Amino acid sequence: MSKTLNTRIIELEREIEHLKNKISALSLNTESKPQTPYTKHGREHDRPGYVTISPAVGMGAMGAGEIIWNNVELDRPPLNAKPGEPIIGFNKHSHSRFAGGALDINTLEFVEYNVDWETDPDYNKHCQDYWSIEPLIATSQNTDGENVNRIGYLDLIFNADTQKWGAVSAEIDVKKTNLVMRDANGDIQIDANGNEMSSPLYNTDSSKTNVVWDTNAQVWRFYAVYA
Repeated sequence: MSKTLNTRIIELEREIEHLKNKISALSLNTESKPQTPYTKHGREHDRPGYVTISPAVGMGAMGAGEIIWNNVELDRPPLNAKPGEPIIGFNKHSHSRFAGGALDINTLEFVEYNVDWETDPDYNKHCQDYWSIEPLIATSQNTDGENVNRIGYLDLIFNADTQKWGAVSAEIDVKKTNLVMRDANGDIQIDANGNEMSSPLYNTDSSKTNVVWDTNAQVWRFYAVYA
């Protein structure tokens, strides 16, 4: 049986009154009151994955936020396998006084490891993060007969005229060494005949060489030239 128009109007008025009461009750409980604190977050994150960057070496350090230097390390090869040869390098940088900082000669050390980088199954020289342990340092025997590790500072000498550092050599290859005279700008000087004042230390032609091998004394000797 369909409702009459009057009946429907009465019901609608009752519904409106009910809604008005409900709105009033909500206003009394919410208006002019401080907000209730609550916690809001998104999806769960793998917090152990958030780690600081570290230059740590060794398989045990993998996953600890080590620096990625090349595409092989970025691909994360298996820890029990020697990484392949990289083809892309990252983190390229320089060390000038304005970029990276000049390197201090009193703290800059060089080392030689007792490793054949080409054939050793455990070590890739480009991926130190995958070394299981740090390789042994090569040794040499000093004049006192002691074995010492081949690690140390670079032996340098400063040229105040050119404002450049040069290596202090403990060995001279007579075939690759030239004797030269340079000007204040670092350029090779020209002699009176217009030739550069540069000549090889050694020449197979005995009339042009500066040094000659003494087979009896087993030493190199300089030729004495008399006017």
